[in-house]
Amino acid sequence: MEPLKIAELVLATDGECLNMTGNINIDGICTDSRKIKPGELFIPIIGENFDGHEFIEYAIRAGSVAVLSDRYLKNEKIPYIKVKNTTKALLDIAGYYRTKFEIPAIAITGSSGKTTAKDMIAAVLGQSFNVLKNEGNFNNAIGLPGTIFNLNKNHEICVLEMGMNSFGEIRQLAKAVKPDIAVITNIGTAHIEFLKTQQGILKAKLEIIEFFNKNNTLIINGDDELLKSERFEKFNVMRFGMDETNDIYAYAIKQTENKGTEFSVKIGDLVEKFFIPMMGIHNVYNGLSAITVGICLGMSLERIKSGLLGFKPPDMRMESIILDNGMTIINDAYNANPESMKAAIKTLHNMICKNRKLLILGDMMELGEYTEKGHYEVGKYAATNGIDALIAIGERSKKITEGAIENGLKEVYHFENNEKAKDELIDILKPSDTVLVKGSRSVKLEEIVYFLRERR
Repeated sequence: MEPLKIAELVLATDGECLNMTGNINIDGICTDSRKIKPGELFIPIIGENFDGHEFIEYAIRAGSVAVLSDRYLKNEKIPYIKVKNTTKALLDIAGYYRTKFEIPAIAITGSSGKTTAKDMIAAVLGQSFNVLKNEGNFNNAIGLPGTIFNLNKNHEICVLEMGMNSFGEIRQLAKAVKPDIAVITNIGTAHIEFLKTQQGILKAKLEIIEFFNKNNTLIINGDDELLKSERFEKFNVMRFGMDETNDIYAYAIKQTENKGTEFSVKIGDLVEKFFIPMMGIHNVYNGLSAITVGICLGMSLERIKSGLLGFKPPDMRMESIILDNGMTIINDAYNANPESMKAAIKTLHNMICKNRKLLILGDMMELGEYTEKGHYEVGKYAATNGIDALIAIGERSKKITEGAIENGLKEVYHFENNEKAKDELIDILKPSDTVLVKGSRSVKLEEIVYFLRERR
């Protein structure tokens, strides 16, 4: 982080400077008192089960030169800026710091695929630019500012994923970032518990363009029914997909033996072949988003191809693991919603496998009134897409088994939790099986993957 003065932070947050002068330098910003470094500003965040204000004195002892606070402090020796809300102030400071760098910002959101799309976009842009991206899925009001504060004078572009589970969240992130290019991967049912309908999800995702001007560009999945029904007139729009009506579209998609995907792309009058080291048509969409961003920024097709070829997939996202007994595990356990479940099942269905194709599926969270239907439909989809056996784990996943059984799948199992599943899996699974493992983050189905690797 480039140094900031306290006076700048007071201006950015509309705060009140107390027990110090505005000339003090800030070398960094931290929201975790356990990680504070000398010279940094500590911003205490209030969470569901904690209040960071309780650790202000600890942060000062650890070397913090000042803190933010949403209340007046009794200790007159603590230098601080009084603000109305520390989380909003964190975003305000991030927005102010962002203005110091006249570089393009690409923002990515969507119901599924956004982390992989973000990483693919960064891999492509890395062929021509010094790129900053948010690591993992640090994509909320706390994580995204932390990424922005990592900007320095050497960066030429930033790629930032934006997540949400309620209205207004993406708006506040977009206000801080002011993206030049926004990418929306799709509109599904993730977080529908809070947003009630897919139209609500669409509305929340479109907050990403609220600070656009006529020079900005929105890149969307043109095959997505909700996105393609929208009309955008005040800025540039580029569409990618499989349909020939899109500006950039893929066809001749072929899954390769080395766990990757080849496909041809039509770009205007040009046709070019691409390869991504990931399986699944849903990842072709992610690749198309990266290709479109690269073209939008004037990159050569050779550099775009090179970026995708060298892309390293994130952990627990269609990660292929071959065990000594010939079993293949596809670890897609990072997260799940009905759309991403079906996409992963379709990928397994299209694979050429030595033996059986099995699913180990966990609960999907934040579906609200759509919980039973969403789980049932996944089970039905599995039964009608060439799956040989299904193992479901978790209370909600009982509906997955119901959907599978009622639609003709013969070999179906259900377990209450991971531990009970482990007791039986060794007898269910056979050498040379191909096993897809997928569930919501809180289900932690990677525990099953680790167990199977240890018992190989």
